Order: sequence, then structure tokens, then C-alpha cells
Amino acid sequence: MKKIAFAFLLIALIFNFSCDTNDASNIQNIKEYRASLTTWNTLKQTNGTSYTYEIITGSVFGFGSITKITVIKNTVTSRVYEAYTIYDNDRNYLGFENRLILNSYSENTGNLGSNSEGASPVILDDLYNTCLNDYLSVNTNTNTITFNVDDFNIIKDCYYVPDGCQDDCSFGIILTNFEWIETE
Repeated sequence: MKKIAFAFLLIALIFNFSCDTNDASNIQNIKEYRASLTTWNTLKQTNGTSYTYEIITGSVFGFGSITKITVIKNTVTSRVYEAYTIYDNDRNYLGFENRLILNSYSENTGNLGSNSEGASPVILDDLYNTCLNDYLSVNTNTNTITFNVDDFNIIKDCYYVPDGCQDDCSFGIILTNFEWIETE
């Protein structure tokens, strides 16, 4: 009976250790997220709440998109979207500079959010919340989670990839080209 109890205890410890190890792999992401959010809140006090940023998507098959969001005084004022391919109809590589535009639009305050394609027209604070609630909180036993910041410690990458995925299965945010705008 003692051997059975010992075996169950050993199995429980191994299972608990493996879960703790997987959860521990996300602790650094959460620490970096918190530091980045603190930096973001400090930078807003210094620089104001007017800026632009881009959310990009990409595929191993040559398709991608760019959504540029403009925020003036903490309110989204425009969203510009472009979907493209870096291959022509004969599958010849064109490169990004010569990409073929498949779809595009430009929205302003009068029609903001009227198109379904592209990143949501939200302020960076909302992206931080989405990052934490939707991407950093997924199951670490079945997903690889990534969180990165730019040179100013502002959110840059927040996404996860399900374990075993081969192509085009990351879920989250890839933010580029953040810039402050002077509005005064």
C-alpha cells in the first residue's frame, strides 16, 4: 500500500512540476508586460496622447496587411488599411516594394470602423488590455506565448502560437512604426 501511495505522490509531483514549469515560462512575459505598461503610462504624461501606429499581418504564402491607426488626444481619428501580396499571378516574387495591392480603404471619424478588414480602430491602452486578457493568458501547456517591446519599451509583439502549428497560426498583435504626433 505504501508503494502505491508513493507512486501516486511521485506522479502528482511530476505532473505539478511540469505544469509549474510551463506556467513559469510566461512569468517573464508578464513582467515585461507590466514594465512596458508602466513605461507607456509615463510616456503618455510626457508626450501626450496623440500618436500613430501600425498593426501588421503576414503569411508564409506571401499575403499580408498593414493597418495604420491615428490617435489624436486619446481618440482614434483615422484608420488606413492595405492588403497585399508579394507574388504576382504567376507566383513570381515581387518583394514588398513592388507588392500588389489586393484591397485598401481609408476611414476617418465619419466612417471609422465601417470596414470589417484590418485591425480594430483602438487606442494603445486597449491593445495593452487585449494583450493581457486574450494573448498572455492562454494555456501555456498548449501554446507558445511571445511578448516583445520596441526600443522605447512600448508594446511591439503580443501573440501566441498553438503548439504543433506549422504555418500561419499566430494569434495576437504585431505593432510597428509607433510615432508621437504633436497636436499643439
